[in-house]
Amino acid sequence: MKELLLSFVHVFAMMAPWLVFGFLMAGIIAVWIPRSWVNRMMGGSSGLGGILRAVAIGVPLPICSCGVLPIAAGLRKHGAGKGPTAALLVSTPQTGVDSILATYALMGPVFAVARPVAAALTGIVGGMVVSAVGGEDAGNVAVEEAPVASRGFKAIWFQAYRRLLGSVAKPLAIGLAISALVTVLVPDNFFAEAFRGNDWLAMPVMALVGFPMYVCSTASIPIAASLILKGVSPGAAFVFLMVGPAMNAMSLTTVSALVGRKAVIAYLLTILVGAILCGVVINLVPGAASATTLAASAGHSLSFFHWVSAAFLAVMMVYNLARPLNMGHRHG
Repeated sequence: MKELLLSFVHVFAMMAPWLVFGFLMAGIIAVWIPRSWVNRMMGGSSGLGGILRAVAIGVPLPICSCGVLPIAAGLRKHGAGKGPTAALLVSTPQTGVDSILATYALMGPVFAVARPVAAALTGIVGGMVVSAVGGEDAGNVAVEEAPVASRGFKAIWFQAYRRLLGSVAKPLAIGLAISALVTVLVPDNFFAEAFRGNDWLAMPVMALVGFPMYVCSTASIPIAASLILKGVSPGAAFVFLMVGPAMNAMSLTTVSALVGRKAVIAYLLTILVGAILCGVVINLVPGAASATTLAASAGHSLSFFHWVSAAFLAVMMVYNLARPLNMGHRHG
């Protein structure tokens, strides 16, 4: 039990400064780039231009696979085609400013750069495939407009450490707990021996593991790091990082309503095939192996700032769990 708790605390402390800063940046984005602007920007857009704009907006947004649904519905209401809508649905949940920084802290620069690049590429491809398969039309799905927020520091604090952190506090705690359990209970090199170096087996298995889980882009990081420590290749772990946040089984019915039943199959295949292809590329990048070293060093050489950040983050997470906001999910 002591080893389990130490593993949890050490990984949490290593991520904490990046999460604190990441949520602050996410709060600034949430305040200064409101949902209504996203809707106006994308409403009426179709074709490649609309898909590219959807991806450019979606990649940095700190919103999960459930939180992106009302925004996607807003796009459809404003006349966006299925392609841009699908591009946003694919690219947004995979990453965000907060998860990029946390990925860098725990898994290194290769993973930190690869996540937004993979999200953008799969978003573009997914948008184009859905547009070709599902056909373009003008959307008419209604969505409630979000109120215009104040632009002051108080509003940024509220968005960063109440709304956004509040929406991720529970899944982040669960993700850290799963990471600690895997680290402590699973024998070293368990997955290496189970898959015997066969990544063509390991990657689909990681996709199947990630699909039924509701895990946001930030909460998936410690789980992926613990999987690498137990013998999963960096590429297979990257598959989990992509599929876990992007494919939420609970949201598929809504996605089907937005882009059509035929197009939702293309949407799913784009994420699955894209994740496996990205995993193959990751395994070819020499620097990706540094994720193992970084994950193994969690808790070592942590500065005073790490522990102060961890204390602040822990207090805010407990506060949010004790006094949740009844405003739905808004994280990625």
